[in-house]
Amino acid sequence: MKLTLKSHFAPPGLIAVLLFSLLLAACGDNTATPVAPTTAAATSAPTATTAAAATAPATTAAATTAAATSAPAATAMATTAATTPAVSTAAVTTSAATTAAATTSAVASTAPTTYPLTITDDAKNSVTFDKAPARIVSLAPSNTELAYALGLGDKVVGVDDNSNYPAEVSKVDKVGGFSGTNLEKIVALSPDVVLAAGITSKDTLTSLQSRKLKVVIINPSNLAGIETNLRLLGQIENVPDKAEAAVKTFQGKLDEISAKVKTASAKPRVYYELDPTLYTVGPGAFIDEIITRAGGQNIVTDASNPYPQLNQEAVISKNPQVILVGDDTGGTDTPEIISARPGWNVISAVKNKQVFAVSADLVNRPGPRAALGVEAVARLLYPDLFK
Repeated sequence: MKLTLKSHFAPPGLIAVLLFSLLLAACGDNTATPVAPTTAAATSAPTATTAAAATAPATTAAATTAAATSAPAATAMATTAATTPAVSTAAVTTSAATTAAATTSAVASTAPTTYPLTITDDAKNSVTFDKAPARIVSLAPSNTELAYALGLGDKVVGVDDNSNYPAEVSKVDKVGGFSGTNLEKIVALSPDVVLAAGITSKDTLTSLQSRKLKVVIINPSNLAGIETNLRLLGQIENVPDKAEAAVKTFQGKLDEISAKVKTASAKPRVYYELDPTLYTVGPGAFIDEIITRAGGQNIVTDASNPYPQLNQEAVISKNPQVILVGDDTGGTDTPEIISARPGWNVISAVKNKQVFAVSADLVNRPGPRAALGVEAVARLLYPDLFK
């Protein structure tokens, strides 16, 4: 039976947020790609997309998952935009007084940064730094986690309202959410660099740039893009050694998971629910890659966009063996609610009690903890392999 999809992006009752727009919401930015719907949830459990949040050019016109927000369901990834290239386009251009400038990819290197440094961000914008930025403002939880993973916490002077990790960010000045950025507050903090995301609205970006602030858009569309962005920020801040250490930890965790799940005899069919209106993830979405890396098989294989909306018949006909939902839905979408839906009792996942909530902060945010998101999903799919 062919999977039935609906073509629109913004379902009723969902909050359109900027980012992925994973940001995780709708923004008319010409630097981002369409991302998925987000659900209203408590800001105590932000996700970052793709963004949410998430990973490549950053213009969105629809709601997206929260890889980067506490409410979004998937940014990022932050995120993350599924229609972008498989590898992040972030690059660095080094220039020295005695040599001509050369553009190179942000590849593995522990050599100290030479300034002035010109980088190309995920939205293909060029930004030049005369020295390492001393004051950072982050506009997405995934970016905040990126900075802290590189030991730059003492430089972070402002974060978005949804940043909740690590714990010390609770003491950092807040500069608003995806749909209500406080520009005056950002300007008052005198940042040397503003880390925006795919979900950041075009109006916000334009306003920041008109104030002569340096803005770098970080929008990884996949796990490889996270590594690229760790190296990119490491170059900007002249901490390439810390960036390589973070990448090694990130890749090491992914390798560890792969080694375990490759021994499984069969891949379970997985349905990931973003919200009660049956928005989910398809090929190209950040969370789709997480499911695959965790050893699962996404039931959505032929969608025309990375964040399709299914109908009940489509889900039932695909008969997922595992159903996952983010834990950031504020009680509107839970394993209990999903399992009690009329007609869903015939689905294998429901019959076998394989409907689980998974940490949205880990799975939806295209940041350095995404490897832990892969592990969290793998543990649900293969509990016997992780005893």
